[in-house]
Amino acid sequence: MGGHKGPIQAAGAVVLRDIDDGAREVLVVHRPSYDDLSLPKGKLEPGEDLPTTAVREVAEETGINIRLTMPLQPIEYTVKYSTRDGKPKSRAKVVSWWLGVAIGGSIENATASPEEIDGAFWMPTDQALERLTYPTDVQVLEEALDLPSTSTIILVRHGKAVSRKEWNSRKRHGKDATRPLERRGRRQAKALADLLSAFGVARLASSSSTRCMQTLQPYADTIGAQITGLDALSEETHEADPHKATSAMRKIIGRALADPNQPIAICGHRPVLPTMRDALGGANRPMSTAECLIVHLDETGRTIRQEWHSSRY
Repeated sequence: MGGHKGPIQAAGAVVLRDIDDGAREVLVVHRPSYDDLSLPKGKLEPGEDLPTTAVREVAEETGINIRLTMPLQPIEYTVKYSTRDGKPKSRAKVVSWWLGVAIGGSIENATASPEEIDGAFWMPTDQALERLTYPTDVQVLEEALDLPSTSTIILVRHGKAVSRKEWNSRKRHGKDATRPLERRGRRQAKALADLLSAFGVARLASSSSTRCMQTLQPYADTIGAQITGLDALSEETHEADPHKATSAMRKIIGRALADPNQPIAICGHRPVLPTMRDALGGANRPMSTAECLIVHLDETGRTIRQEWHSSRY
């Protein structure tokens, strides 16, 4: 542990559910080694992104399957430990938090060892605010309770594609719209599936160009969904008439608002992404290959929170 640089990274979720008379319950766990009541969370594993960690840890510790919605304020604190020679050390730990929605599973399905977690249960939120052991957990829960319900749209830049020069030489001026992903891009597309799963993406749309469709295909195969290919979001159509891309994005936003329980992912190209991003109210910044901008919209369609996740490939 002493040889590591940077803070320990962990992730968790505040999982709420409605009960009678407008009251709500939150998912909590008891850890016997600390004899505490806390919100489910755990350390980042190699090759994971933080949203995937949050979903996995909640499932392992509580048996409840969730999808993530809005990000919450990360919590940073110091943990103390001893080196092999017994010297005391300390290191920063950062826990990234999300609001979570239960989508299946049951507490009986928890796989954490009894030594780590010996109880997971739903607790009325007013009781949890009084009984959670750590002030930071109370802080995270208070933030979550103040948030409105939202719809989620994930804007994806396509994975690394075969270069235009190589494609033209290989295909003798083949259509750019058919240019595919290269090997790295295919790895990015496979890795992207975990992130889309963490947010419970249920609907997929894309520029009709091959490299964009291929970026979402591994996830589409995982959930057995079709990708809606849209010519309006292709580079060629956007260059001729950018208003068509704006119109297509407005329709997608309308679908997301009509059914908040069906998050949407949409894949586009670098020249078209600014138009797509502006329609979503996203921040103005460039996107790397397979990077995602995740926007959370209130019921009026206004973006109230956003987050960025880059590919690890």
